[in-house]
Amino acid sequence: MPNTNYFCIKRDLEIVKNGGFWCDGCIIGKPQTEASPDPRYCQGCYEVLREEAELLSNRSRPAWIPKPQKPSETTTESVCVQEQPPQIMSTLGSDKFRVDIIQAVTPFSGTEKSTRGRKRRDIPDEEIRQLNQSGLGSKAIATKLRKELGITVSYKTVQRVLAR
Repeated sequence: MPNTNYFCIKRDLEIVKNGGFWCDGCIIGKPQTEASPDPRYCQGCYEVLREEAELLSNRSRPAWIPKPQKPSETTTESVCVQEQPPQIMSTLGSDKFRVDIIQAVTPFSGTEKSTRGRKRRDIPDEEIRQLNQSGLGSKAIATKLRKELGITVSYKTVQRVLAR
């Protein structure tokens, strides 16, 4: 029996290759004789983790909690793979594919109306500044504009106007 008191990936890969399994608790390869009902853990880790899981509240169900699997879930069935005929990868003669001609894009000059960003509204800038001069804050100005003029403006918009 090899010494299992140290980590050796070559040993672990050899154990898994010879029919063993990888224990996620011990983080080493183990022989199949030490397997538990949960294929992720050896029997020792399964028992310890099951006891730890009993101490948890019923609401908390972390992924590490051991889950015994049914025998049909642990058996691996062989999968039949059929070879596919080679596909033609060339599209040179195909009419399905066309190259679109990309038009040159002119840089944004600022005079065109942009559809990106926040919506631009007509706001009475001068009246906002006059109300600010009279001692009203941005929230009070937004409330006054909404009640008196029917203009719905957030106080942040009022702050942006005053910052200009």
